[in-house]
Amino acid sequence: MSNKAIKAKAEELLSYGLPKQQVFDNLLLQFPEARPKKVAEVVRYMPSLPARERYRTLHLTLLGLIAASALLRLARPLLNGSIGMDQATAYLSLVPIATLLMGYSLYRWQGQVFEWVGWGNALGAFGLFNDLSHFVKDGGDPWTLSGRLLSVSIGGAALYLAYRVFTKPKMEKDPAARSPGRYVFPDEGMR
Repeated sequence: MSNKAIKAKAEELLSYGLPKQQVFDNLLLQFPEARPKKVAEVVRYMPSLPARERYRTLHLTLLGLIAASALLRLARPLLNGSIGMDQATAYLSLVPIATLLMGYSLYRWQGQVFEWVGWGNALGAFGLFNDLSHFVKDGGDPWTLSGRLLSVSIGGAALYLAYRVFTKPKMEKDPAARSPGRYVFPDEGMR
């Protein structure tokens, strides 16, 4: 039993449109030696087909915000003339590699990344308040303000998707204490 085999089977079952609970139960039957907690974690961080369809627009918006953020980061030095066209190596320092890698992971619906990106960007709200006050008082820097606005927007969209698509299953204990309990995924139609 390998984690890779469990993931592959989970992806296959989810691609048929099965709900996460049914996929989880099926995986436990096919991989009886696997720990239920491990299987629940694998299934949690994979989107179901209905969730992909339901949140497709928000997902594409999030990817667009990430692309806009990367372009903004590249555009500022180019438009301000701080990087000359003859400095080819300087362009490499401008490429927001981490942003692009995270964007690729989000594109592939990798569940853990949504929460990381969400909290990492949402914390930029503290800086946004500071930038807004400077912008109102002194005129501030529109590049910095727009970058912060994009960052907070990315964080909000990523967290929304993280908590709607990749909901943590609940552990329901057996009242008779005959079994250790069971992981129960929320009904996706009820949220």
